[in-house]
Amino acid sequence: MSLQDDWALLLDRSDADPLFMSWAWQISWWEVWGSELDLTLLLLAVYDENEQLVALAPLYVNEFTTPVGWRVRRLHVVGNAWKLKPTVRTEYVGFIADIRHKSAALAALAGYLKQEAWDELILADASLQTMAEWESQLDLHVNAARLVRSTAEGVVINTSGEYSAWLAGLGKNTRLKAFNRRALFEGELRGTWCPWSDPESFLSLLNEFHQERWGKACFDKHAVRFHQRLLARLSDNQQARLSVLKSGDKVLSVLYDIRAGNRIYNLQAGFSEQFHSKISVGTLHLGYSIEQAFSDPAVVEYDLLAGAGKNTFYKRHFKGQIVPFTTVEYVRSPVLKLAYGARGFLPQGLVSSVNRFFRL
Repeated sequence: MSLQDDWALLLDRSDADPLFMSWAWQISWWEVWGSELDLTLLLLAVYDENEQLVALAPLYVNEFTTPVGWRVRRLHVVGNAWKLKPTVRTEYVGFIADIRHKSAALAALAGYLKQEAWDELILADASLQTMAEWESQLDLHVNAARLVRSTAEGVVINTSGEYSAWLAGLGKNTRLKAFNRRALFEGELRGTWCPWSDPESFLSLLNEFHQERWGKACFDKHAVRFHQRLLARLSDNQQARLSVLKSGDKVLSVLYDIRAGNRIYNLQAGFSEQFHSKISVGTLHLGYSIEQAFSDPAVVEYDLLAGAGKNTFYKRHFKGQIVPFTTVEYVRSPVLKLAYGARGFLPQGLVSSVNRFFRL
């Protein structure tokens, strides 16, 4: 079998994220940014006594030189380029391990990393569960300081219950925007919600809406290339759900969802703010897609992912579970440990100098 087939089978036997840690996402990210950022792949695999793949750690190496010529070697998980360059955001980052062999497989990965030469290891946007499981093994093998570099929150809506019950639990204003305004939209304004089949034109519309609202495109040329490759690679267990809201022939809103396993991920949205004073087309569009998730027996969660809105953390209003994400830096180099420790005792001006010197 190919690595792609082995990867898919392992992912099915693991509790790793079925979208962000899938072959389609990971290989598409690597093809776009691996060469663009001059990265070196470090794909670690663990096999059992029967030569069956039981774990994968899709890592890469970024090496750089400080202003005085000191070489630093950082390890990252494929999917994020922390401190390097903005790329697409990869969440629920972690390693892929067969649940039957998880502890032993993570121990094997940590044991290998003990022998590997590196100064820092970055896990960006990982879940708390992933952190706890990984750190229990890393601590046994590697003497590394742990630094939390950033935190974020996402929201996941449980769609396994009744849509009507979820809707009734929303605040009055959210329910009005997400559902009650449908009567006006579908009636007097002759609006419709419908799927969109062409990824290229869809990504173009998404960029146009973001340019209008934020003053810049949602996806640069590299991100567009990534999403084109991702959408072309989705497996049987994954499905693009691209949809639009229209009034007549005019597109008012686009919503970029992907179903992977039993979860739908809301990756991006774009909409017009100038359509109608009584209608928030972005919130209305989410209402349609969330209802669709409730009506699909194969879907149990609708994931709004991390990130806030333009003015408020609007995702909280949808009455889902708050999911914390953490970006952690594991520092192995004694020099870097000293540098990080010293920052807490220095004036802010000197802290900035230390950061520039070590590229912290």
